Amino acid sequence: MKLTILTSVIIILFSCSTVEEIGKLNMISNRNIESKADYVLLKNYAGGNAKEIKKALKKTKAESIDQAVNETVRNVAGGEFLKNVKVYTVKLKWKNVSYFFVEGDVWGLSDNISYQGFKIGDKVQWKDILGVHKCKITGLTDSQKCMVKEDNKENSTAIKYINLVKVND
Repeated sequence: MKLTILTSVIIILFSCSTVEEIGKLNMISNRNIESKADYVLLKNYAGGNAKEIKKALKKTKAESIDQAVNETVRNVAGGEFLKNVKVYTVKLKWKNVSYFFVEGDVWGLSDNISYQGFKIGDKVQWKDILGVHKCKITGLTDSQKCMVKEDNKENSTAIKYINLVKVND
């Protein structure tokens, strides 16, 4: 009974919001762009699109377009700016507030991509209840974690940056 009531309340709250596309832009950035740099496409359709915005609302609540752009670019390792951008606003009727989300192609520099001081190929270690794990970074996924692979393992594992320490050979 309680689960049914809770589910009903959640459905009602999320149905009381509207998602509206408020604009399309060729390019947007909060950083200075180097005109002679060789930028490459890092990720297509990054950010919150109209179907996924309600899920994204749990992660971030950008109160300005600047914040929405920063959040989208920051979640792609090496990201510098967005192209082919759609800007959305989400109006939550029960709170009388609006939030912004952007969707677009994230572009950045192809060489020396790093995130939070880590880059692909760095040797790192992390510790858990099983002991210390020495590994190599195989991928930079988002602003929270990266993929690491231990020497004696076949698959990579997602680990939070906060748990990693760089090590020398």
